[in-house]
Amino acid sequence: SSINLFMGRLAGRIGLMQRFIADAAHQIRTPLAALDAQVELLGHEASAERREQQLERVRQRTAELGRLTNQLLNHAMVIHRTEIGAFAPVDLVELARTVLAAAVPLSFDRDVRIAFEAPEEPVTIQGDAVSLREALSNIIHNALVHGAETRLSVRVGGGPDDSWPDGAWIEVNDDGPGIPEADRERALEPFHSGSGAGTGLGLAIAAEVMKAHRGRIAFRHDPENGFSVVLRFEA
Repeated sequence: SSINLFMGRLAGRIGLMQRFIADAAHQIRTPLAALDAQVELLGHEASAERREQQLERVRQRTAELGRLTNQLLNHAMVIHRTEIGAFAPVDLVELARTVLAAAVPLSFDRDVRIAFEAPEEPVTIQGDAVSLREALSNIIHNALVHGAETRLSVRVGGGPDDSWPDGAWIEVNDDGPGIPEADRERALEPFHSGSGAGTGLGLAIAAEVMKAHRGRIAFRHDPENGFSVVLRFEA
């Protein structure tokens, strides 16, 4: 039985590694080709104005490729840490405050009001702080880049919250259009970016983390309060 269990776990780990390599090869190939094409065009551009435009596109492509690479590696890290399962007490209030401060860029292309709401006392769960930080960081990044038009808020709670009567929760809310209801389930799958731009890995990483913490991701939207992504933990 022990040998069978070991072989089953080994086969699972090899399968994850093979899927990661295949995903990385498929996802990185396209932006690398696009970056190579942009550099080639830049080298043959005589107009100073168009050279600056091409250079800006190269910067954008490089930033996109860097984020994709980081998310691929972080996805692999989250899966690995899920297998380890070494949980310890985590204060969600302090974690959310720290992640929000780090996730908001010092300069932004539009004016977005940032708010943070949490109880004064700690909201503590048993969890993995590293993977939880990665999950929340990806959700905030998605909200800033693809959602928030004028405001973004992060709320933390440890009591009743609509249909989640027990346990703690973290809510990321913005005034953007949000994810259409028909696309929400697929949005949690790797590399599904819907109609917007992006790698399609942010919510998939968060979903993996919440699964490991016996929680889930919930979405809600209303005209007055905007769109929310909620990380909900069991009591």
